[in-house]
Amino acid sequence: MLTKKARVTKLEGNKDESFYEKRTSRNSCFLGVDEQQQKASQKKLSESVVAVAGAGGLGSYLAVQLARVGVRHIKIADPDHFEETNINRQNGAGIKTIGHNKAITVGKMIYEDMPDVTVEIFPEGIQRHTAEEFVEGADLIYDCTDFYLVDERYALHRAYLNNSRAKTMLCGCVWGWGSAIYKFTRDGMTYEELIGLKEGEDLTPEKIDKLVRMQANYLPRFPSKDSIYGWMEDVGNIPILGAIPPICCGLLTSEGVKVLCGLDEEPYSKPLPPIPEYYWMDAQELSSGIYTFDGNWINLNNFEKHFRK
Repeated sequence: MLTKKARVTKLEGNKDESFYEKRTSRNSCFLGVDEQQQKASQKKLSESVVAVAGAGGLGSYLAVQLARVGVRHIKIADPDHFEETNINRQNGAGIKTIGHNKAITVGKMIYEDMPDVTVEIFPEGIQRHTAEEFVEGADLIYDCTDFYLVDERYALHRAYLNNSRAKTMLCGCVWGWGSAIYKFTRDGMTYEELIGLKEGEDLTPEKIDKLVRMQANYLPRFPSKDSIYGWMEDVGNIPILGAIPPICCGLLTSEGVKVLCGLDEEPYSKPLPPIPEYYWMDAQELSSGIYTFDGNWINLNNFEKHFRK
């Protein structure tokens, strides 16, 4: 039986060390306690391979930002094409790119701006026959796929668990005015255990509600939860405020840099705990903290608290 191979386009980066040193020079001060560690950290970034699954609201910014901070080998996967509704939040989305594949568009953006970066583009996205090759050789994996693509995410997470090289898998989610980032480790809770859905299961309204609560369980002050869910039912998608994805990507990029440089544990940083815990930053509440995905809303009556006194 023949195994279907992933379709991959590879843009090979050059070895212009002078250009690389100049374009990353502003990083150095914050990559270590002294000059020796700072240089070593930048070298680690330069030699890292990072796989970004999804080139939408999160992955499109994240892949570019990772390249800007100094990662010189990026893998990016997405089968979707840009449309008008993406323009409010997705890097690369615009009138000229409507109908273009997201991974190809973002990959070319990176390569054109930073030709010293090798970019591998997987325009078929994450599927059973692409997941293993996508994570192969990666030091860090990001899951930025759409939250409702359960089977595709199962394939990605299983490939991660079978990959001995990747240090961890980082994920992000935006909801209302806030951003969540969280991580999966090989010895911790799996994605399947987190959401508790069977592969191939139809997503009923009840199961979609569970998916939301297990990936974004902090409600905004307004509108009400019923209004948000009514919008989702009418439109058939998730509402996303265009200002929030770049915030989430900043958090994800920062965490990834720490992981790749070995700066993600004490005494260098306060560690991000593995799933089911996550870090939440909220632009509406001007607050942040560590919370837990436990199937319950953290602040179920937030709307009523502020608007129905």
